[in-house]
Amino acid sequence: MKRSLIAGLLICLTIGAEAQGLKLAASIWPPYVDERLYENGVAIAMATTALERAGYDPSLTIGLWPQVMEATQSGTYDVLVGVWFTEERSAELAFSEPFLNNEIRFLKRYDSDIRYRSIDDLIGLRIGIVNDYAYSRQAVSTAGIDIAAAGSVRENIQSLLAGELDLVLADARVALYEVNRLVAAKNVALLPEPVTTRGLRIAVTRARPDHNQITEAFNAAIASMQLDGSYSRVLAQYRISL
Repeated sequence: MKRSLIAGLLICLTIGAEAQGLKLAASIWPPYVDERLYENGVAIAMATTALERAGYDPSLTIGLWPQVMEATQSGTYDVLVGVWFTEERSAELAFSEPFLNNEIRFLKRYDSDIRYRSIDDLIGLRIGIVNDYAYSRQAVSTAGIDIAAAGSVRENIQSLLAGELDLVLADARVALYEVNRLVAAKNVALLPEPVTTRGLRIAVTRARPDHNQITEAFNAAIASMQLDGSYSRVLAQYRISL
């Protein structure tokens, strides 16, 4: 009888409890973040699903990168979605474990015999990078490499197809997304060796006293999604599996 009463009380408390709201912020970076995509992009779909599993009620604002970063650091937003860890950022933000990996790779024309094993293999080539991308210029900055900067990965892929570039340096999933949009999948190929790999995370403002609790709950929810297959199902929606 006592167990029944306790069980009933717990059910009532659960029904009466409301999920805690979390204000999420992100900047446009398709296919990771884009309000035109299914569930606002793969990073948003992963993050909101995990946070909902963890008992939160997330709402999303998509804005410009410098503004959303600064606003989350100051506590205007609770969570920044789709961010790389740095020591400098960690002073004001608490980071989750990576929930996606960003593989930075070269893209070539399918009929090209270019291989990448070291920086020396790039000497004499014309390589397209994107202005202001954190991984771009420093990865190929060496004598003998001709660097061409553009405003987007899409522009660089078009230049690659036109024969104006030998390689394009890009996040592999961004490249796959843009290639699919250009219907050029048979004409280009990703080189298998990553130039570098970075972990994509959420970051919680340290202005919240429960910042560690949120990141730990998020990490546990992502682990649960990987075990039950829902992680793979979310990723499959975007045709960007590596």
